[in-house]
Amino acid sequence: MIMKVINKYFIFSIVLIMVLPGIPLYGQEPACKVLVPQIANKYSGGCRKGFAHGKGVAEGIDSYVGKFRRGLPDGYGTYTWADGSYYQGQWKNGMRDGKGTMVTKEKTQKGYWKENRYLGEKMTQPYEILRTEAVARSTITRSNSPSNDIRIRLTRGGVENVDISDLTFAYTSGSEYQIGNSKGLQNVSYPVYINIRFRAWNHFHSIQYDVIFECNINEPGAWDINVSY
Repeated sequence: MIMKVINKYFIFSIVLIMVLPGIPLYGQEPACKVLVPQIANKYSGGCRKGFAHGKGVAEGIDSYVGKFRRGLPDGYGTYTWADGSYYQGQWKNGMRDGKGTMVTKEKTQKGYWKENRYLGEKMTQPYEILRTEAVARSTITRSNSPSNDIRIRLTRGGVENVDISDLTFAYTSGSEYQIGNSKGLQNVSYPVYINIRFRAWNHFHSIQYDVIFECNINEPGAWDINVSY
């Protein structure tokens, strides 16, 4: 009888040894993943749903100390490469993004970054509206076109090119094109300065007035400019 009890406890212990390693203890977070392979060998710090989240330290070929979000550097942190170069500053989605300092053997860059691209010492806006005269409303928005083109619409009440004359464009890059009533610039190199001038009639067609719109577009991409007068 004693031997049977011992055998039962022995079998039960073996089963526990085999099963328990696969079951996380109550309240224990699963192993945290870091989604940047170069720093994914070792991690300690905050964890959420299996990914590095919050303050942490990650090590591998390179190392990172700072904020994480969903397994990626996000927030303020310092990334050090294997050759000793390092970046200290803001991160977003695993990329240098925001204000920071990059130090290499050759040089030090201080300023602003966007998706790992250095923008310069001062923060440059994607676009700037420099001057408007007799403009009721104007917008500059990104479009879904894959090319570096700028489409320009001059509208009144949603209709393009109503009662206008003496239309002129001045620009520092690109070439003009026209599709229907819309004009634009293609093959643009950024940053680009654009000056639009024309004369428009009032609603009673009794008086003409000058309309002026000037802007800089600094970031590459496709853009739509809409000027309502």
